[in-house]
Amino acid sequence: MEGMHLAKLEAVVEKMLGNLADMRRQNAALQAEVAAKKEQIAGLEARLHELKENQAEVSSRVTTLLSSIEEWEGSLEETGADVDVPDEEGDGGYAEPKGGGLFSLGE
Repeated sequence: MEGMHLAKLEAVVEKMLGNLADMRRQNAALQAEVAAKKEQIAGLEARLHELKENQAEVSSRVTTLLSSIEEWEGSLEETGADVDVPDEEGDGGYAEPKGGGLFSLGE
C-alpha cells in the first residue's frame, strides 16, 4: 500500500516538474516577444518623431511661402501694378484682377 502511494506521489511530482519546464519555456518565449515588441515600439517612436519634425519643417516652409506671396501681393498693390489674369471666356484676353489677392475667396 505504501509503495502505491509513493508511486502516485512520484507521478505527481514528475508531472509538476514537466509543467514547470513547459512554463519556463513559455516564459522565455514571452520574454523574447516582449523584447522584440519593445524594440519595435522604439523604432516606431523614432519614426514618429522623424515624421513630426518633417511635418514641422513643411509647415514652416509653407508659412514662409505664404508670407512671401502676401508680401509680393502687397508690393503690387503699393506700386499699382496690374497683374494679367486670364478672363473667364477663355479667348486669350485678360480680365481686370479682382481684389483680395491670390488666395482670396472672391471677395
